[in-house]
Amino acid sequence: MQHVLDNIFTPSHGSKAKASKVMVVLTDGDIFDDPLNLTTVINSPKMQGVERFAIGVGDAFNKSNTYNELKLIASDPDEDHAFKVTNYMALDGLLSKLQQRIIRVEGMVGDAPHYQLAQVGFSAQILDEGQVLLGAVGAFDWSGGVLLYDTHSRRGRFLNQTVEDARGAQYSYLGYSVAVLHKTCGLSYVAGAPRHKQRGAVFELQKEGRETDFALVLEGEQMGSYFGSELCPVDVDMDGITDLLLVAAPFHHIQGEEGRVSVYRVNHQDGSFTLARTLSGHSRLPYARFGFAMATVGDISQDQLTDVAIGAPLEDFGADDGAGFGSVYIYNGHSTNQLVDLSTHQPQRIRASAVAPGLHYFGMSVAGGLDFSGDGLADITVGALGRAAVLRARPVVRLKVSMTFIPEALPIGFHGGVKVHLCFERRSGTTVAESGLGETSLNFTLDVDAMKQRKRMQCSDERQCQSSLRKWGAGPQLCEPFLLLPTEKQLCQEDCFSSIIVKVSYQLQTPEGRTDHPQPVLDVHSEPSAYFQLPYEKACKNKLFCIAELQLDTTLSQRALVVGLTKELTMNISLTNSGEDSYMTSMALNYPRNLQFKRIQKPPSPNIQCDDPKPEASVLVMNCAIGHPILKRSSAMFSLVWQLEESAFPDRTANISVSITNYNENRSSVSKTHSLWFKHAFIAVLPKPSVMYLNTSQALSYHREFLFDIYGENPFGAKFQLQICVPVKLQGFQLIRVKNLTKTQTVCLHLCFATGALLAGDSSSAVRFPKPAF
Repeated sequence: MQHVLDNIFTPSHGSKAKASKVMVVLTDGDIFDDPLNLTTVINSPKMQGVERFAIGVGDAFNKSNTYNELKLIASDPDEDHAFKVTNYMALDGLLSKLQQRIIRVEGMVGDAPHYQLAQVGFSAQILDEGQVLLGAVGAFDWSGGVLLYDTHSRRGRFLNQTVEDARGAQYSYLGYSVAVLHKTCGLSYVAGAPRHKQRGAVFELQKEGRETDFALVLEGEQMGSYFGSELCPVDVDMDGITDLLLVAAPFHHIQGEEGRVSVYRVNHQDGSFTLARTLSGHSRLPYARFGFAMATVGDISQDQLTDVAIGAPLEDFGADDGAGFGSVYIYNGHSTNQLVDLSTHQPQRIRASAVAPGLHYFGMSVAGGLDFSGDGLADITVGALGRAAVLRARPVVRLKVSMTFIPEALPIGFHGGVKVHLCFERRSGTTVAESGLGETSLNFTLDVDAMKQRKRMQCSDERQCQSSLRKWGAGPQLCEPFLLLPTEKQLCQEDCFSSIIVKVSYQLQTPEGRTDHPQPVLDVHSEPSAYFQLPYEKACKNKLFCIAELQLDTTLSQRALVVGLTKELTMNISLTNSGEDSYMTSMALNYPRNLQFKRIQKPPSPNIQCDDPKPEASVLVMNCAIGHPILKRSSAMFSLVWQLEESAFPDRTANISVSITNYNENRSSVSKTHSLWFKHAFIAVLPKPSVMYLNTSQALSYHREFLFDIYGENPFGAKFQLQICVPVKLQGFQLIRVKNLTKTQTVCLHLCFATGALLAGDSSSAVRFPKPAF
């Protein structure tokens, strides 16, 4: 006990003069060989204010002397502070009761502590006008809460889910993270509770009547994900209104604890939250804990939009290289159609091994927005185990590429050279000196007629187009002339209507060995290339494009086709262009597979060239070029002939369609579709039956049989009905009663007179019906 007084309850070990002090003494018998006197230690001035609990274990305390020593150790009254147990197994229940009694001494209502274990300051957010928002995760038996503290008056106001809800929210850890949102209706305070119902939640301070409490607004989906452990409000467009709220769940698991961040859009009208998307780190790295730390880091991409850094401190953990582990992801602000967001296109990933060797848990904390290096650009601070790294932003260069041609359009029959003037204009906000462009070169290439395999024009100096390296000067522009020449003697061999596309690709090239300031980079969200069109002049009103007016008319020689009888099918096509030139006019025919293309009856003009038919799904497709490359104002009348296969067709109907298209700037398209009906041929021969005479005057009943034959052939399996009509009455008098009907069938394997009537197949057959019995 004296050791505790001298070495534990001291200011150097964190003990305060007015703090409650409790000492628990566990003994199993008499005191012996102790140089200190028990009474002296108990009456020591240092013992003042210390509440003592004494527990005796064993039968030794049945003796009066030993029990008196136990009561001397304990504070008064003895019945509340001195306890006897027979063995150590009995300590469990006693220690539990004693724990509750000690905690109650520290300040409890019922069984739950209010503020004594609150851990105020676990999270913090500095507000305006000298106010601080402090998280208190341990308050109300770890249900948690938030303290709104005024630094001027030194007074605070505790906010939570109300005292009545504290027991239901036990161990929620409300206040694990806190944040302030600037909404159109005013400030809004939010706090994360990562253990709320084991899934985590986010609460927002709301006022109902005179009460102001935290209300649930967002809930996690996965148990143990720690949803709400980190909150990051983002004002993307820097207009003073919060646009997004990022909520981290760093233990979200798929294969391991990869982590995930949910991005919620803040509605500017009513302040509600809508899930926009989720962010995650590298998909093949489990246990990364993506979202363990988050922060807005200012405008590091220099586009007037706020950027965000998200830490994943366990990425690459356990890698064999031993170079360190952990990563930070940078998501840039993005704005399209007046909608601000975070760009998810290839976020920058900064690995610990790329920063410095031996960094562990790189990304466990992040902060940014300040310029530590004094270069006018925002920097990022990333925490690691025992170390911190400051990452400098690199100047971002945005280039406007322009290209002019002389002549601006290629005249018909042109076979000269085209002068090209290519310019790059810097559009960054920083000067050339600040961005380092004065010491940076631009490497660019030209791909002439990029959309064609067979080039129509090329650079006069191929090496110049394949790679040009130019150093930036003092001005904002870098320009270079080129000369384009036709690849053939005549420019228009096949395609003299579609524009010649010139593709310009470029990249920055910085000198090696420079470490005094970061080198500039191109904007990663813009393609480092540009396309330009060199058009042909058209023989039209507008010399840059023509408007064709195509009209299509088609007729069929017949629509009902009989397999086995119909030999050919003819389609007559009339195509008229009553407008301006039509370029690369093409015709596509779709028809059933039992039609075999036989021939095309071409007109003298224009020229028509058709490819071989190709199967596609359940039809055949044939493409034809009409008047390539130019179909001028004219008409074309031609015919297509098919031969019908003599094989069974499974469908009763099919379609044959014609579609005409061109490659004009304003493309024209016309089409026609015809329906075909298919039947299958069969032949039946009915010989003339013999005449039978009946005598009805004697009114006698007797039996007669009538026999007739049917000869036929049904090679395509056509389905048909046979109808036999027998006269049974004459002038109301019952003449005949049909008793039964029988049949016999014979298949002819050799030449037969008739074709089959009832059997399918190529063989002939005959069916014999005996006379019905009367």
